[in-house]
Amino acid sequence: MKLLIASAFLLFSGFPLENPRASAQQNTELSFLVESSISFNRLIINKIKSSESREEGLNEKELKFEPLTMVEMNMARNLNSHWVWPEYTLEMIDSYSPFLFRTKKSQELEEVTIMLNVNSKGRISGFEVLGEVDKGTKERLDHMIRKMPVCKPVPGFESYTPSIFELTIKK
Repeated sequence: MKLLIASAFLLFSGFPLENPRASAQQNTELSFLVESSISFNRLIINKIKSSESREEGLNEKELKFEPLTMVEMNMARNLNSHWVWPEYTLEMIDSYSPFLFRTKKSQELEEVTIMLNVNSKGRISGFEVLGEVDKGTKERLDHMIRKMPVCKPVPGFESYTPSIFELTIKK
């Protein structure tokens, strides 16, 4: 079934779209909104920029490349990024939503936005919560972020530099 969906996606991904906000869809839950943005159920990921830190980027000889799935390749293209999280990461983050918004204080929030710093090796090296959240919510976010997998390098880039992503998780 997945092969059939992937084949249909490949066939139709070459056709131009009249609506620029609607790109390709692998399934009904994953959609690519605008350039440098991905939406999946209750979350949105945006690539903000490649970091301007002093840390030099690694070249392709210094990284271990794994084959990317169709969904991962589309995520990388739509995020315009040389880093991509494994396909299951979106489901994993989305599954944390009830955990993040489980307390009385956190239930008052409609969404939480986090800036994720990815270093030149694809690991999350830090995060910053945008807006006001209570201590418990921040600790639960920290737990979720520590569980996130390392990003995969996308083949075809000369250098793999640190990047900043914005993750918005809705209740």
